[in-house]
Amino acid sequence: MRYKIYSILLAATSLALAGCENEATFNMNPGEGQLNCRTLTVDYINNNPSVRSSEVELGEFTVDFVNTTTNDTARSFLYSEMPEIVSLPQGSYRAQASFGENPIAEWDAPYYLGDTDFEIKAGQITDDVDPVECVLSNIRVRVNINDLNLGLLGDDAQVVVHAGKEGELTYDLSTTNKAGYFRFVENSHTLTAEFSGTVDGKYVKSDPLIFDNVEAGKAYDINFTVNRPDNMEPGEIIIGGEPGSEITVNATIAIQDQTKEIDPNEPEDNLLVDDMRPVNGTDEPGKDPEDKDPNDDQQNNDAKGPKVISTAPGLVLGEAYTLIDSATTPVSFKVTSESGIEEFKIVIDSNSLTDDELKGVGLAANLDLVNPGELEGALNGLGFKTGNNVAGQKECSFDISTFVPMLQVLGAGDHKFIITVSDAEGTTEANLWLRVTD
Repeated sequence: MRYKIYSILLAATSLALAGCENEATFNMNPGEGQLNCRTLTVDYINNNPSVRSSEVELGEFTVDFVNTTTNDTARSFLYSEMPEIVSLPQGSYRAQASFGENPIAEWDAPYYLGDTDFEIKAGQITDDVDPVECVLSNIRVRVNINDLNLGLLGDDAQVVVHAGKEGELTYDLSTTNKAGYFRFVENSHTLTAEFSGTVDGKYVKSDPLIFDNVEAGKAYDINFTVNRPDNMEPGEIIIGGEPGSEITVNATIAIQDQTKEIDPNEPEDNLLVDDMRPVNGTDEPGKDPEDKDPNDDQQNNDAKGPKVISTAPGLVLGEAYTLIDSATTPVSFKVTSESGIEEFKIVIDSNSLTDDELKGVGLAANLDLVNPGELEGALNGLGFKTGNNVAGQKECSFDISTFVPMLQVLGAGDHKFIITVSDAEGTTEANLWLRVTD
């Protein structure tokens, strides 16, 4: 999205300037010319959902006028305080706009930079300067550590990220989706992420996950998902445990270019990488999962308590289910319980299905189908049973296909509905994972 707080236009009634560079109407010192700053505009491109508009104010950008021959800064202003006319010695210049301090490594510290060239001629006013378009010029990294609400992760779970020669930040369970920013260092294009912590009661530590060819202006979203092998796709990394009770870590990264505006008619520039070296053994990365019958091997259905079962062709709980369109992609499942459902909760885990988006349709990220409160009407309208239609029931069927168009409007992305159901026999968790592609 392009942000533009100031629209600076040259009014026809101001300064009778007949050309790009006219004879000056103001007194100038010998050898100086003037820049009409009312024709100099500064914009910035923000494709980063973690940066709120209130965190980057265009008026707080610094504008430096740099002599390109000597590389000296002749004048410097805040964009909001820049005068209408600036006098400069004759020469070639670069108008350089920036925001932020470009830290080695710091939370919530985006650094934007852009420039444009212009000439100053003695005794003349220059008013044909191209706009300055600023882009993210450091490296943004977010890390998400998740065990799909299975309770496998200890509070000490963390990922240490290194970028450049000195940049280091430690991400933990409290920094999910928090943006860390690293200075881009020439000739140092490697980023590493190392997972460690208590998993299922045992302390584990991975070898570093290494990404080469790291660039300024790129956003790196790294996901570490911890689970048991029977709930994961082939190609995951086993980091500990006896055969049949191992813990696995699925490490992926999404990379997006933040230096160009997103064209809604073109696919996003996202790369997915699965390249984490394990501590103990590995499966073959990149191997395609075997075809599965959606009625076989349902997630967590061997556990005591309720059963969550897919009733839509091709939908396998715990695996990504691609939504084609609302007419051809059914989304349905049922829950069975021998003793009757006591609790039924859903957590929505989605980067693009924000709190505002959910609020707009009367929902929230945390849903309680037994006690829905003011969300009941919206839940019923989207195919979710609530209240007495869930509590005490031994079987509940859900068809939430009407949710599909809403997700498709948000564009490409993954949306996980983490389902937790309890009865007198125990608690069952399942992951309904819906994927929208371009």
